[in-house]
Order: sequence, then structure tokens, then C-alpha cells
Amino acid sequence: MKKVVNVLTCCLLVLTLSGCGTKEASENKESKKEYYCEDGNLNGTVCEIIATEDAIESCDKDYKLNDGKCVKTSSIKAQATKSCSDGYELKNDSCVSKNGVDRELVPACRGGIQEKFDYDPERNYYYRSVRAEDHKCIVQICQNADGTDCYEDYVEPIYELGCENGMKEIDGKCYKTSKVKTTYTCSEGKLSGSKCTITETKEITNTCKTEGFTYNTESKTCEKVTTTDALEK
Repeated sequence: MKKVVNVLTCCLLVLTLSGCGTKEASENKESKKEYYCEDGNLNGTVCEIIATEDAIESCDKDYKLNDGKCVKTSSIKAQATKSCSDGYELKNDSCVSKNGVDRELVPACRGGIQEKFDYDPERNYYYRSVRAEDHKCIVQICQNADGTDCYEDYVEPIYELGCENGMKEIDGKCYKTSKVKTTYTCSEGKLSGSKCTITETKEITNTCKTEGFTYNTESKTCEKVTTTDALEK
């Protein structure tokens, strides 16, 4: 009985070893196979065929494509700071001298300098005050309302308390005037005249127009990969 068991054990061992050898031989044979592709690139036992197409570049609303970026430009009013030159101070948006002088009698033409003609029924002519010159008023006198057949005459001005030309009256005194200096600054953005230009940028959105294609960030193109079985050499 013992002899029979030993014989059976030996048979099983032989069969097992024979089977292992066959499997290893099969695997070795499989690993030695060589494959190739008529189209595409070989990847193991398959051929990968990559189709490509250009991506569609787009930007969000209010952004424009500019030099590979999505750019949005807007502007806001710059902060204005007004100042005056030495010896002057800011009053009511004007630069006036720090020290004022009393008003004096200055010549004034009756009715001021006029553009339109007035009619004098007693003398039956049209007239208008043209300008002040040498403390006198020059009046243009015309026979016709359309400003024809005219001559100039001098009339004595009236005198009123006021300020000389180029001076400004404030609270009963006369002050010299100077141009207001305005400086503009921006808390954000870049100064452009009296405005601040603000530029915002975003990355471009790349999409593929054909279904099945996906965007490859490395190649920067849209790709679609299909596979076929490789051919055995």
C-alpha cells in the first residue's frame, strides 16, 4: 500500500512539473514576440493613433484677446489735488493773493461791452459799447441795425468802486489771481491724463470644436487618441 502511495505521489509531482514548464515556456514565447504598427505609435501590443486640431481660444465677457492673454481695460476718475503757487491760496476753486487791497474807482462803460446794437429813438441811430481805452469808452454808432454806415466815438465812462483788470473782488477787497495747479494721482491703475486706467488679465479658455477631442496643455492642441491591435512580426 505504501508503495502505491509513493508511486501516485511521484506521478503527481511529474505532472505538476510538466505543467509548470509548459506555462513558463508559453510565457517566454509570448514575451519574445515582436510587434509593429503601420499607423500610429506602438504602445505594448496596441497602436495609438493621435489626431490633432487647433484649439479655439476664447475670453470671458468684457475681456479681449491680446498677446496670448485675456485683457479687460477700464478707467475711473483720478484723484485731483488743487494747489497754488507761492504767495497765493485756494479760495472757491481760484488761486488768489494772500493779501488783498481796497477797491478803487475804476472806469466802466455804461452797459458794459455789448455785442448787439441798441436803438436811440431821440437820435435815430444804433449804438453799442465796443471797448474801454485810455479811461474812455469807445462807442460804435451806426445808421442801420445791421452794423453798416458806422463810425466810432469816445464817451466819458462812469466810475465805480471796483478792482483793476486781472484782479478778483472778494468780500469788498481786490486780490490778484493765479492759475490753479491740478495734480492727478491714482490709488490703483495707471494715470492717463485725468483718469486711472485699470488693466485686468485672465488666462485664455481653450476648447475643442470636435466631440471626442480633449485639450492637451503640453502640446497646446486638441487631441483624440484611437487604438488598434498591433501587427505581429
